Amino acid sequence: MRIAKFLLGLGLAGATAGASATVIYTATTGQNSMQSVTATVNFDSGLLPTGFATYDNINALIPHPGNSGYAAQPPGDPTGFFSVGATHGQPSSSSVSFAGYGVSYFGFYMGSPDEYNIVTLYSGATPVLSVNGTQMAAAAGHASDGNQSVGFYMNFFSDTAITKVTFSANQDAFESDNHSYIAVVPEPASYALLLAGLGLVGAMARRSRR
Repeated sequence: MRIAKFLLGLGLAGATAGASATVIYTATTGQNSMQSVTATVNFDSGLLPTGFATYDNINALIPHPGNSGYAAQPPGDPTGFFSVGATHGQPSSSSVSFAGYGVSYFGFYMGSPDEYNIVTLYSGATPVLSVNGTQMAAAAGHASDGNQSVGFYMNFFSDTAITKVTFSANQDAFESDNHSYIAVVPEPASYALLLAGLGLVGAMARRSRR
């Protein structure tokens, strides 16, 4: 009986983390998110942010005006941007990691979509969605043919907290800008469920000591 109650308490405490993730994505027009975002990273300063959103590779920053041969400026965006690729010192993969409870929404302005562009969203160490350039371009009604005049805004919504987003490309290049996110704030019901589970575990521990 004690073991059953203990396991029940642990189950209640971890219930919010045990559900499988559902992530949906859309493409919208314009260079910025249409959501009421927590923050937007525009890479204009030439520095990578750290803190809640931390980027892992300074070489993914490309100053304006870019280079049409290996890292084309996203159309209509006359500022520094973010790019991963295979040449000119670009990393083939670069990630942003989120502290706290992670994010429920992530978006970015994408330029010149190619089929080899891949974005992967993680919850902890678990990948919950990986989407390639063909899928993203199709969501915007375009072909993934590297057309440098094409740009659109990608939006990802998740019912499970996203803690890392990775951009990758094994050719030149995956260009993006204006990364934005909505930080997760646990709902009161989630707090109550977590506290109930932890309280039951604590009560069983006290009874066991007596």
